[in-house]
Amino acid sequence: MEKFILINKKQGQAWSFDLVIAGFIFLVGIMVLYVYAINYTSQSQQHLDELFYEGRLASELILSEEDFGILTNDRVNQSKLEEYDSYYDAKKGVLGISHDFYFNISGLELSGSPASYVGKMNTAEIEDLIQITRITIYKNKPTKLELFIYN
Repeated sequence: MEKFILINKKQGQAWSFDLVIAGFIFLVGIMVLYVYAINYTSQSQQHLDELFYEGRLASELILSEEDFGILTNDRVNQSKLEEYDSYYDAKKGVLGISHDFYFNISGLELSGSPASYVGKMNTAEIEDLIQITRITIYKNKPTKLELFIYN
């Protein structure tokens, strides 16, 4: 009878040790998931902040009278506007923007025909897209410029 009691006692100890190990593995898994979730949302917010920063910067530079801007005397200059369409990559490099962008203006015309946008339209699936809206004067009318930057 003594043998039977000893065997039962050892099996009970092994069973409780299995519970401790399982609990430890479960807690480690929960902690890894928690750390991953915190870092993932932080990276996503940081990426959106970067896109908004580039969008604001690009909209200010595009709507300037400098060489890389499209304004002359606070109005959209048609020839400068058409340069953006022809030399998109060069203009993007001068602006210092790492993401692709395009913008549209109501009643936009390029080379005498209607156009829907200037820049590089997204052709594939995009992860993030932001829009910056500014007011400008085009063809002697106040109109809005909508700038889209995407990744």
